Amino acid sequence: MSKKLAEGIDSLVLDVKIGGASTTESYEEAEWLARKMVEIGEGMGVDATAVLTEMDTPLGYAIGNSLEMIESLECIRGNGPDDLEKIVAVQGGILLCGAGIASSQQEGEEMIVKTFKDGTALEKFLQILGNQGVEKQILELLRKGEYDKVFAKANHVENVSAKLSGYIEAVDAMAIGKSVVLLGGGRQLPEDPIDPAVGIKLLMTKGDKVQKGDILAEIHHNGKLSETLRKRIEDAFLIGDQEKPLKRVISVVRHNVATEEYDVYRNLR
Repeated sequence: MSKKLAEGIDSLVLDVKIGGASTTESYEEAEWLARKMVEIGEGMGVDATAVLTEMDTPLGYAIGNSLEMIESLECIRGNGPDDLEKIVAVQGGILLCGAGIASSQQEGEEMIVKTFKDGTALEKFLQILGNQGVEKQILELLRKGEYDKVFAKANHVENVSAKLSGYIEAVDAMAIGKSVVLLGGGRQLPEDPIDPAVGIKLLMTKGDKVQKGDILAEIHHNGKLSETLRKRIEDAFLIGDQEKPLKRVISVVRHNVATEEYDVYRNLR
């Protein structure tokens, strides 16, 4: 909070995660943390809002440095995963309402999505990169979507397939994240190098219906993939007979107001 408040901001939207891949695994813990941070913001004269979001399931489809950068760029092109676009639109919409630019939460979210579709979000991001010294040649490659010429690419891609038919009831985000670390995409020790090319790309996620043999994910790696690690990634997918849709945005916490379910908040604002 101190770094954010030191910027001299007027409004702040916080994304507070809930779930197995978060530091706050229960709803009660996350709501308490969110309310404390909102109170700190308000005490410093900042209009603060916290959005509680689910983090049992990986956000979007990409896990890994290069893969996530590509997915982020695709999101601001309007081609991103639904859950990632939703979080960005909801939190951006709250800021637009707070700034008086949007007259309602729904309008704010629609304005954010419009910038994805019409290209203005991408152009603004490229402008920011240019102001920070990124070469014009790189900016043009990103504009064209020629990512292979900009980002590191793994030498090997192996698939993980469904062992049975049904619905994906869960995808263990912590297991997936730790697997990417073991692939070399994160550090186990401070001195460990990071391989930006490796990672896991989901092709299906929680709530999706699958048939035996369907490809669930791609493993991007630069070495020999051990059977132990492959099984760990396979086991991160729980397939059963119950359809359990992914609900990414859960509720909204504001100062001196009871926590509201997101759908309630959206309809009232």
